[in-house]
Amino acid sequence: MILSCLCFSLRCAAQDELTWSRFRGPNGTGILETCHVPIPWQPSDVQWSVALPGGGNGSPVLAKDRVFLLSADPKDATRYALCYSLDTGELLWKKDFASRHHALHKFSSYASSTPCVDEQMVYFAWADDTSLTVRAFTHGGDDVWTRDLGRYVSQHGFGTSPIRVDDKLILYDCQDAEELAPGVAPGKSRLLALSAKTGEVVWESPCTPVRVCYGVPCLYTDKSGKTSIIEANTGNGFFAVDVESGKRLWSRPAFEKRVCSSPIIAGNLVIGTEGSGGGGNQLVAVSADGSGQEILRISNQTTAPYVPTPVVLGDTAFLWADNGIVSCVELPTGKILWRQRIGGNVASSPVIIGGKLIGMSDDGVVTILAASHAYQKLGRIELGDVIRSTPAADATHLVIRTNSTLHCIGVKN
Repeated sequence: MILSCLCFSLRCAAQDELTWSRFRGPNGTGILETCHVPIPWQPSDVQWSVALPGGGNGSPVLAKDRVFLLSADPKDATRYALCYSLDTGELLWKKDFASRHHALHKFSSYASSTPCVDEQMVYFAWADDTSLTVRAFTHGGDDVWTRDLGRYVSQHGFGTSPIRVDDKLILYDCQDAEELAPGVAPGKSRLLALSAKTGEVVWESPCTPVRVCYGVPCLYTDKSGKTSIIEANTGNGFFAVDVESGKRLWSRPAFEKRVCSSPIIAGNLVIGTEGSGGGGNQLVAVSADGSGQEILRISNQTTAPYVPTPVVLGDTAFLWADNGIVSCVELPTGKILWRQRIGGNVASSPVIIGGKLIGMSDDGVVTILAASHAYQKLGRIELGDVIRSTPAADATHLVIRTNSTLHCIGVKN
């Protein structure tokens, strides 16, 4: 079976015009076919670098001539909603929001969420142990609306990200119901749709609460042209809901451990991964049409990633595992075409920009490989700071966020 490279919904056309408007770009694929930035790049290709207030793991998003991202003070959890000029790196606006110190995983941050952006507004989300906050601003920084979605329960902190679909903002509010501290009641898990205009709840689709999961939803359009929202978690496995009503269309049990990566569409498959800090990682692929058929399961610890989301090009999946081992896998057979140890611990998700496979390790090393059936290392660049975010790109810019710095690699005039 040959898989199509990308499966987009016509409903996302306006967002796709912004190129990289959500976590991992168009429909979460992590792919931008056309990019004229030199990859790998030389120091002279860096258009600008700016120090960020605070730090974090959240990724940047792009809208025309602007970069948006979330950062936070690691001491008191103050959140910073930020907007920079894509051309110059100038800070165009900054909004500060006091918050509460709360428990985090040692590799997480108070700013591990990626904003999303449309033609008029940008949307940020963050949480502490008392509230889950969503805020909308104009591109110019005017406050449009704020929504408190209530209590948030997680031993690891908040880390998922919103997406825009039609006139709705979709957010996966997954919470812990197991392994809680004494006296802590289980959280409530749900997939939410808010009005992008007002922030009011349009619908909520309940999910089975087990372990907090962090995947960002994607969209799937079936042969009839009907579009559904696809998500994955421990309690429900893969599941789909109707965009307009939030009605559950189907679900398919698939996972026993935590799902940190985001589901991705590869032709008529939906792919997801599970794992834990102690191992047991698996990659699972099922039919995206809800037929329930499991197509592929990879349980090899050196192949299946836990936190990083895979990237799929055509009939090939590139798996950049948490232990720094990269595998090129044929779909849907699961045949390994090549496997190579790149090194480092990895929390960032790989992307394919202009035909180049880019992965980044926690120690700040960017590795560029050929996105092909034959292994080829094209470059290695050290940025000298922790990286747990994912790059953003358009035709003439590649933007990378380290913990404390924002870098833009551009095309020379």
